[in-house]
Amino acid sequence: MSPLLLIAFTLVVALVAAPRLAGASWVVRAPRLALTAWLVGSCAVVAASLLTGLNLLLYWDRTHDLVSGAWHFCLDSLLGRHDAPAQVAAIIGLVTVAALCYRMGLGVTRMVAVQRARRADLRMLVRLAGIPSPVPGATVVRHDQPAAYLMPGRATDIVITSGAVDQLRAPELHAVLAHERAHASGRHYHLTHWVRFLEQAFPGVACFTLARRQVERLVELCADDTAARSAERIDLARALVTMAQPVGASGGLLAVSGGDSLERLHRLLAPPRPLATAAKACVAAGVAAVAVAPLAMAMFDRCCGSWVPAALSL
Repeated sequence: MSPLLLIAFTLVVALVAAPRLAGASWVVRAPRLALTAWLVGSCAVVAASLLTGLNLLLYWDRTHDLVSGAWHFCLDSLLGRHDAPAQVAAIIGLVTVAALCYRMGLGVTRMVAVQRARRADLRMLVRLAGIPSPVPGATVVRHDQPAAYLMPGRATDIVITSGAVDQLRAPELHAVLAHERAHASGRHYHLTHWVRFLEQAFPGVACFTLARRQVERLVELCADDTAARSAERIDLARALVTMAQPVGASGGLLAVSGGDSLERLHRLLAPPRPLATAAKACVAAGVAAVAVAPLAMAMFDRCCGSWVPAALSL
């Protein structure tokens, strides 16, 4: 029964919950909560898929306790010592787990290599093109087009072009720097890195592509809200208009003009009402339920197997 529940859960989250969350209107009123929902949902889909394979692979004997039962690593089923359906289920589980681990391992290896090479190239370019900075806490590079972005790494740096320094007024420049510092303090690069990894590791899986787009959108809204605590919203909005066209070299980085610029501009000029406390509590409870559901379903047969008809058990 557990594998069936996990498969159903994965399909519901990936095919139903993800599109509905992407189209929900409340996310602009509580972007941090929505960001948490996307991250928890993406992790839950991966966890449920892995647990589906493990449930098919592992031999759970109800006469043993949990720890002892975990050591019965499906050799009986793989060798056909039970029956043909059990052997087929074990083989499917083994293939599922192996395929998921392979894709994730390959995705991690490729992404780490690409990101390291890109960071090294960008840092070298910044060192070569950098000029004495009139902006505290940022590196200025010569470029006519106004832009600012965060360069991730062990020591996060804010890079701003000379065009931005020349075209932005002091309050606008302060708002831009506050926005980029919000990305750094919120570790937004790591969050976007996770969803990009999932999209690359599992190409063609629509929910991971949707998660990547929404997380990249929501981190910008969160950074706007944080920046608005130390800068005027109107100044950040003016800077956003000035810097509406991002520099091509900043692809994959967290630029101040990232996300949906029109949505951000409208939200800065007309801030939406915060989500009600009761609504936040309901959403948080749902997110918490999604977080624990895969493990609970994986343990269903163990805890409640006696209630399930034999025809539904795997």
